[in-house]
Amino acid sequence: MPTLDDPAVRALYADERELPRMSFGDHLDELRSRLIRALLAVGAAIALVMPWKTEVQEIILHPYRVQWRLGFLDWIAQLEAKEAAGRFAGDTADRLGRDYLAFCRAHRDSILAGDFEYPQTLVQNTGYGVPYEMYALNGLDDMMAYMFAAFVFALVLAAPVVLWQVWAFVAAGLYPQERRVFYRFFPFMAGLMAAGVWFGYRIALPYSLGFLIKMMNPGQVGAMFSIGQFLNLEFALTGAMGLVFQLPLVMLALQRVGLVSHQAWRRHWRVTVLLIFIAAAVFTPPEPVSMLLMATPMLLLYGLGLVLTRLGGSAASSAAAPSAEVGR
Repeated sequence: MPTLDDPAVRALYADERELPRMSFGDHLDELRSRLIRALLAVGAAIALVMPWKTEVQEIILHPYRVQWRLGFLDWIAQLEAKEAAGRFAGDTADRLGRDYLAFCRAHRDSILAGDFEYPQTLVQNTGYGVPYEMYALNGLDDMMAYMFAAFVFALVLAAPVVLWQVWAFVAAGLYPQERRVFYRFFPFMAGLMAAGVWFGYRIALPYSLGFLIKMMNPGQVGAMFSIGQFLNLEFALTGAMGLVFQLPLVMLALQRVGLVSHQAWRRHWRVTVLLIFIAAAVFTPPEPVSMLLMATPMLLLYGLGLVLTRLGGSAASSAAAPSAEVGR
């Protein structure tokens, strides 16, 4: 059976509608071969990632480290405010707080740089109640979390091969004009996905964690984060951000297929804003900061979608006008 995704094979036919038809069995054989190649690429990427456990986990923990450093600097500011108020001098001096401040000042640079040699002692020596490290709630928690992280990293590394295999299978059933539409929009889709993941990783997750920690009363609740739970939260939030950043392309696609016009998007903006906040509440943890951090870029993306649908509608009208003149 010819490989219909091969450009050399397609070039033999003047009209692609004359290409040979594949039977259901041929489709299954093609799908199996594409899946095997994609899985081999993912397996090779997993083998490549597995030896780098420390480096992979540092990348995973970066949002947590960001909020920890911000909280640590805020803790130092609180201790210095007590010192300025005279709490660390006299017969009723707060000696423990004075010792905490002295330790923080002596090791501040190495702690913030992540070079402090004994990070497991920071809670006791600085008085800052948020642990620098994550906790494993059982013997397998750390390993299972790392296996999941390694799989995700492997998917990212193998993405070019996996996406090519998926596209080669799908493209065999598309006409040239349909493939051109995909080539036009795929870079924007990938770019919006990457922007959404970056926003969730660098902004939404650290500040959401910071808000949750500030809501805790140290005299009642101590912060302790499980590596498995944190990993689930991180990938859920960054994945949700990557998906919701596709909003402008979804709006443009719905306009292209004739389901929702630009005028309808603009006329029902109140309903759209309400749906945006509902989606943000569903896809984020039950606290307001995460919801606002997701809803705000979605509102901006909705504005971008309005611009794209207006431009797309104008282009379609311009293209339809010469056709109407020819019809007369």
